[in-house]
Formats: sequence, C-alpha cells, structure tokens
Amino acid sequence: MIRIKSGKLLVVAPATSAVPIPSKKQVIHITNPDRIFPVIHAQLPDSIVLDYELLGPQMEKVLRRLSSNPFYHKIKIHCYKPASHTKVDDFLHTLGVRYFIYAEDIKQQPVKKNKTVKALSEMLEARMISPMAEASY
Repeated sequence: MIRIKSGKLLVVAPATSAVPIPSKKQVIHITNPDRIFPVIHAQLPDSIVLDYELLGPQMEKVLRRLSSNPFYHKIKIHCYKPASHTKVDDFLHTLGVRYFIYAEDIKQQPVKKNKTVKALSEMLEARMISPMAEASY
C-alpha cells in the first residue's frame, strides 16, 4: 500500500480498483484528464495520483502545468505505472512526480505481508491457546 499522508487525494485513473488507495483518505476520482484542473480548483487536493496509461501523451502537458504554476506547488504528485522504465521515470521525476507506484510491486507486496502476518498470528495463537488448554485439564 502506498503511503500518502495528505487528507484529500485526487485519483486520475480509469478505475480506482487498479490504483491502490489508502482507506482513510478522502478520495476524489475522475476518469477524464480534461477535468483535472477544474477539480483541483474546486476541491483543493493535497495529493494527486496520475495513471500513466490513461494520460499517455497528455502526461507531460499536465505535469508541466502543475510544476509551472505556484498555486500547485504544495500538491504532491504520484504516478501509477505498470512497470518501471529508467528514462521515462527520470523524465517524469524532472517534471515534478515525487513518487512512483508500480503495479508489479503492488502484486508482490501482499504475498510478503500475508506470510508475515500469518506467521505472527500462528505464533500468538500458539502462545495463547497452549496455556488455556493446560488450564482446562
């Protein structure tokens, strides 16, 4: 899961199910790239998650507009991409993207967390149940 410390989050993606969104955030979801700036002015989000696949050729234009206007300087920009690419990522970072969220990393994270959580829960369960089982005899 991504770490976004802001209150309002603007997600520009075709479906929110593809982009991992923190559960305790106020999320504003739009699917039309032409609505980005009107929504920013109306809602004043603290962070934006832009889907690289949805924006495509408009990505550079949107990032240049966000980085050139002082009104948008406090907005943290995240980019959701299917995979990392060194040249493209460096270019987007230069244009103002602070964090990258890769689909391949998200698919790998829950497996590691689930194994860890499962192992910890089994250890705690064993420690809690064994004294109770002894006390019942």
